[in-house]
Amino acid sequence: MTSSHLPPGFRRIWRRELRQIATRPALAFMLVPLPLILFLALAVVFAPGLPRDLPVAVVDLDGSTTSRQIVRMVDATSDVEVVEQVTTLSEARQALVAQRAYAILMIPAEMEHDLLLGQRPEVVVFSNSQFLTAGGIVGRSVSTAVSTVSAGVSLRLLEAKGIGTDRAMDLITPIPVQQSPLFNPSLDYIQFLLSTVMPTVLQIFICATAVLSFSREHHSPNGMARLLRLSKTPARAILGKLLPYTFVGTFVLLLGDVLLFSFFDASFRGNVIVFFLNGFMFILACQAMGAFIALLAKDTTGALGMMGLIVAPSFGFAGVSFPRFGMTAFSQIWGAIIPLTPYLQLRTDQTLRGAPLEYSLPTMAWLFAQLVVFATLLWIMTRKTMAQETAEPDVASATSKDGKA
Repeated sequence: MTSSHLPPGFRRIWRRELRQIATRPALAFMLVPLPLILFLALAVVFAPGLPRDLPVAVVDLDGSTTSRQIVRMVDATSDVEVVEQVTTLSEARQALVAQRAYAILMIPAEMEHDLLLGQRPEVVVFSNSQFLTAGGIVGRSVSTAVSTVSAGVSLRLLEAKGIGTDRAMDLITPIPVQQSPLFNPSLDYIQFLLSTVMPTVLQIFICATAVLSFSREHHSPNGMARLLRLSKTPARAILGKLLPYTFVGTFVLLLGDVLLFSFFDASFRGNVIVFFLNGFMFILACQAMGAFIALLAKDTTGALGMMGLIVAPSFGFAGVSFPRFGMTAFSQIWGAIIPLTPYLQLRTDQTLRGAPLEYSLPTMAWLFAQLVVFATLLWIMTRKTMAQETAEPDVASATSKDGKA
């Protein structure tokens, strides 16, 4: 039975939407190939997992054995590579400005002499904090290397005074600090960024396809009235139009996660069912939000622009790169209404932290509430626009009859 002979209802809208996708190569390309291409491109960027051999310039004004040992230890760290050794700070500054180096290590004159006298000379690190991540990595690596050399020199000086090794170690570090990272001990950027950027990119495509699907009906002559005639109810129209994109979005998200957890060995410590349900609700909430925006805007361009304004900066409001506790009230509210925020929070709980179900339930309820709100708004808006377009021909027909009379 062809779709033209199907009775009005869900199946007719479903098959009609599939035909719309098949006859629009650009839309079909945006559904599966483009998100996967972008995901693979991001995977290539983050494949090393950790930034390695970040360039550093060195200004050694001391030229002593200890200063050369510091330079060797800094260069030996996996995160940092000494690419230039210059004689003046102005030359090092040029390397920093020209982006040949992310940081400058300056060793002052008479450092070894002052150190052997028991004084505390200062080794200075100038880092480019515009690149916050790179500057932080370089600063941490250089500080660790310098502290190691300094502790070794201090230990030798104390032992030369007849102090035992154990006592000398206690004097060097009277209150030792043991840092034990729990959920990403290797500081792997695949765990930190790739696993969160991938759903963020997919969110844009999910919302955009929902916008295009409903804008096509909303902004074509009698499109919503025709949709009501084919479906009979707003609920059937919404389900028939969105369900093909739901299946595709779920497939792409699952495929990305399979690659992430198998090929890139990302951690998964949670419940598979909870994790899948979280992703499914995320897709439905994004679709409902996108379709609602399409019916709210005056044209397709405006709908896409409104959608981009809402979801494009959502990664910044989700609390991944900047903690939500430190955001302004406006930023916290903005993040709270976007489905990406609870989705990423629960995703992190279920992949890295392995949080028990009772800790994830409030986040799931948050995402489910968003789904209910956006779905309700979409149903109300769909019903309203269908009623308006159905009433307009009747009004026009009555006006025409009155004119003839």
